Amino acid sequence: METGHASQVASVQDDDVFVRPGMTAREIVQAVRNLKGVCLTSVSMRDAGQSDFKNRHRIYDLKTLAPLYNRMGLFSAECHGGARWHVGIMNRRESPFEEIQILRRLMPNVLLQTLVRETNLWGYRPYPRNVIEYAVAQVDIDVWRCFSFLNDVRNMRAVAEVVMKRGRLFEPAISFTVADWATDAYYLGVVREIVALAGGVDEIILCIKDMAGVGNPARISQLVTTIKEHYPDLLIHYHRHITDGLAIPALFAAAQSGAKIVDVQEDALVRFYGHPPILGVQAYFEEGGIHVHLNRMAAEQTNQQVREWIGHYEWAESPFKGYDHGVTKHRMPGGAFPSSFEQAEKGGFLHLMPAILRVMALYNQIVRYFDVTPGSQITWVTCSGIVNRYAKEQGESGVRRLIALLSKFVEEKGQDIEAMSEEEREELLQLFRNASGDFKNLLVGGYGRLPVGWPADWVYQSAFGDEWQAKIQGRTDRSPLDTLKDDDLDRLRQTLSEAIGRAPTEEEFILYLMHPKDALSFIEFRERYGMAPLVLPTDVWRNGLRRSGDKVDFELDGKPYCIELVSVGAEHEGVIHVVLKVNNVTRVYPVATPRARKAEIRMAKGPNEIGAPINGNVWRIGNPQRGPIHVGDVVHKGEEVANLEAMKMEHAILAPFSGRIAEVCIKLNDVVKEGQLLFVLEKNA
Repeated sequence: METGHASQVASVQDDDVFVRPGMTAREIVQAVRNLKGVCLTSVSMRDAGQSDFKNRHRIYDLKTLAPLYNRMGLFSAECHGGARWHVGIMNRRESPFEEIQILRRLMPNVLLQTLVRETNLWGYRPYPRNVIEYAVAQVDIDVWRCFSFLNDVRNMRAVAEVVMKRGRLFEPAISFTVADWATDAYYLGVVREIVALAGGVDEIILCIKDMAGVGNPARISQLVTTIKEHYPDLLIHYHRHITDGLAIPALFAAAQSGAKIVDVQEDALVRFYGHPPILGVQAYFEEGGIHVHLNRMAAEQTNQQVREWIGHYEWAESPFKGYDHGVTKHRMPGGAFPSSFEQAEKGGFLHLMPAILRVMALYNQIVRYFDVTPGSQITWVTCSGIVNRYAKEQGESGVRRLIALLSKFVEEKGQDIEAMSEEEREELLQLFRNASGDFKNLLVGGYGRLPVGWPADWVYQSAFGDEWQAKIQGRTDRSPLDTLKDDDLDRLRQTLSEAIGRAPTEEEFILYLMHPKDALSFIEFRERYGMAPLVLPTDVWRNGLRRSGDKVDFELDGKPYCIELVSVGAEHEGVIHVVLKVNNVTRVYPVATPRARKAEIRMAKGPNEIGAPINGNVWRIGNPQRGPIHVGDVVHKGEEVANLEAMKMEHAILAPFSGRIAEVCIKLNDVVKEGQLLFVLEKNA
């Protein structure tokens, strides 16, 4: 005990930073190999906020940690990528490129790390090779953690090639879960493909990505030991969420078996779905005889710094509290948990979450892949949609009936559909009738090959109806890198230029390539409000100035500013006039309330009127093959005429019959309601 305590208080000195930006991948790998004990990656700036706070942590607050990170002796700081990129432009109104610039300035000693979803990069759908190569070449990141929710290593090729050619560190990740098919032999096969892709083990670090936190200590120890036996020089980095309550002993087991890097976050950030606490991990490891390379004093100061601002984000925490060992069954990953609860709350079906999680546990035995984005979104949208449909059509008894049906099929009958009654078979064949385009794209190989084979034929019959046999015949196990045609980048750049009325910057163009609708909204917001997201304190950013005399002081471009609320007028015809003093100059701003006069929403009623099947955002009118669709255009039955985005998934709107577009009733980026009129279609004479 005394030895462990002495090790705890030992600190890494400022000059003991062992890896820095500018080092080659080979130099970084060798530095980690030579390091005594283990080192740490802090995920506080990215995954911690995604997993427990819906990606709402602002760079205004996170940047206060950077000077301390600069002398903590970290391996890296994951500060970029995943859904933080998307929520940044959509909600926080921050550019991921701005964040990199800020952190480079404040912590020049720290390797910056991103998380990319192979062909999906920072989005939710596969992008063609030229988009991947263009985007990856433009982003200034040192460590590129790359995973596939299918463990389809072929999908990583484009990212790996560009990253390694640039001399940056490629960190391929194997997606981990616990299932009867997820054996050591299976994972060794994935590692073998990764090593072949990278040309050896001297310029990469392998990540085991346990995104749901389902690996118990014995299972993780066994897997790390097995990999090290076959690849003794391969560096292993273990990433693991805490949901099942076993995170710290699982990290320790990984380190005992040979892992050199583990992921942690500030103790003050730890809630229920994120990552293990840095101070607790360091203390536990040291007491167990494993040295941790860490400036303990700087880590304690960083933890205290978090406590000064974390209270601003209590509203963003999940309404479901506490660890959940049931995650080993439903496997909802930490990154998807709070955002799914938020969507359920907004959609008015939060009370159905236990049922949805139960259905997910059964679904992921029918369609087998790894529940990490975009797979987790496909699972969530599919299962929540099924449960909601039963709830709307049959009430609570219908939801219970659904669970009883799936439990019998999966757990009692071993998924033998012929063992079910005729009535039960018919009901199963209706299960995926309203499935999203992304789910259908998964079934035909649009994301790559599934890890252990395609689902049973009845799943296709349920999803595609009369076309199910043709869909099976047309499915492919090729990588999207080999099937998707290159995008016309010049045309897309021109489209963006026309939308914003000027030539876009390189950063704006990349944002647009990833998330077209939200990038346009972000650019519009920033042109109107400037640098406000970067300079306003979080309490003011979220709540504004509430009472007369409230004020906020900040600096912008080295100049001091003061905004003071003078008065808020009475509402008149849905408009309120707000009086502010900006550096003692009085200004009046009209603000529209929810009661402001709005345009009437037209609903689809007739057989020739195409309505929205769900609530969503219009992010494309037309389709990639023919481009935008206009009045007068002739479309064919089954052709995509628009695409809605809801809960990060795409929903294609198809023409119900061949005809001429008589009216386009929507505009790009419109928010539409279920049943709202989208198009009027006239049948061909």
